[in-house]
Amino acid sequence: MFGYITANTDKLTKEEIEKYRSCYCGLCRTLGNRHGTISRATLTYDMTFLVLLLSALYKTESKVDTARCGIHPLKPHIFLQNEITDYAADMNVTLAYYNFMDDWIDDGKVLSLMEAKLFQKENKRIEEQYPRQCTAISACLAELSGIEKNGELNPDIPANCFGNLMGEIFVRQEDEFSERLREFGRSLGKFIYIMDACLDLKADIKKERYNPLITTPSISFRSILNSLMADCTEKYNQLPITTDKALLENILYSGVWAKYEASNKKQKEKKTK
Repeated sequence: MFGYITANTDKLTKEEIEKYRSCYCGLCRTLGNRHGTISRATLTYDMTFLVLLLSALYKTESKVDTARCGIHPLKPHIFLQNEITDYAADMNVTLAYYNFMDDWIDDGKVLSLMEAKLFQKENKRIEEQYPRQCTAISACLAELSGIEKNGELNPDIPANCFGNLMGEIFVRQEDEFSERLREFGRSLGKFIYIMDACLDLKADIKKERYNPLITTPSISFRSILNSLMADCTEKYNQLPITTDKALLENILYSGVWAKYEASNKKQKEKKTK
């Protein structure tokens, strides 16, 4: 359910693309420094968005470096790092850990158990530093697993559960912004869950897997997603953000739809053949 919160780089300026990539590369570098090189494989654009949003909201001072990267060594990369990047890297790892454990518990995937063990020690350290977030991630994923096993066909129920998980991740600290961030994260999480269900529906039906939209007419998907994103952007607009506003809004108004639009385009092309 991750990988949807991306930018539409075709509609960004050169400077905005550079900022976006520097945040992504900075997060990747921070993952390696804090949790070992292997943790870079868990990197998501979702946590890059978290870095951008919280850095803009709190006007966090950042360090910018240019260096060659071991993964992409041919040319120098710009790395943007700050205390928010550290937090996002920790959340990235703990999400990966609990996702691996969830796959092991639900489906008995031995590979997932092995992957989880790679991050077990790091996750324990993160749990000690961020008990609220880690407790919420663990509890919400367990609850979501139960909902899915029971075959719940009201999509609001699992979507709200995943929304609660995202809401806690977006709150790094309790302060004057925390409740607004929590509501924004919840709304974004609900959108992501339903978007993921929309795109997986055909494959889930074919493989007889759970999907909460199985009884929902596909003609309704776009209106449902529009409604969910409208709620999300309304919550976003309640945050006093001025820095990187165009970049953040590119992600929320355009980037999050990239996979949905690509899927629709693919389906149309199949019909015309």
